[in-house]
Amino acid sequence: MSLIEIILKLLLAVALGGLVGLERESSQKPAGFRTNILICVGATMMMVLSGLLLQEQGEGKNDITRIAAGVITGIGFIGAGTIIQAKGTIVGLTTAATLWAMAGLGLVIGAGHYLIATIFTAIIILTLLLFRQIEAQYLKKSFYHYHLKAKYSKDILVNIKKLALHEGLKFEEVTLKKEGDLSSINFSFQTTEEKEHKFNQSLLNMGEVSEIKIE
Repeated sequence: MSLIEIILKLLLAVALGGLVGLERESSQKPAGFRTNILICVGATMMMVLSGLLLQEQGEGKNDITRIAAGVITGIGFIGAGTIIQAKGTIVGLTTAATLWAMAGLGLVIGAGHYLIATIFTAIIILTLLLFRQIEAQYLKKSFYHYHLKAKYSKDILVNIKKLALHEGLKFEEVTLKKEGDLSSINFSFQTTEEKEHKFNQSLLNMGEVSEIKIE
């Protein structure tokens, strides 16, 4: 395996991993652009390394599969770190699954199956984009506009966003205005009725929030 071939594999891993990372970044997920690239490039390098060891030391094919299996197992620990469990709700499974797929993509690139890697990337991106629309349409998600009055503090918006993250919500059109000792906070999000109810209860449990209006 030549140096040029290794460089091309790594650059392809950056390109394909970056495409998936852009979708994750635009969705404001914890594992975004750079994370997906690094996982894809790392897995590619591990597969390249196994090929180099095979050339230099004459190791058997089982050694290559062991390295690949080790990458998939190791990525599970990173994926687990992206999963958040709070108040009976689990968030981050899609992100963890995407990272696992990125490791698999890197192994495919490292093994030299470039066409398969390109097709695999297209399927991943289509799944993340297309099926999100299907979920929004068929899982009865509604759009909610929240208007809050809360005791002013520099961390009030951060704390509210943490509650939203725990419930798997993504805010849109967020505004914050200070009105004396109070903060006027407006935001919108799309979710199911059940998740909206849980988020509402979490807000009511915050001592800083004094008024909630929902449209």
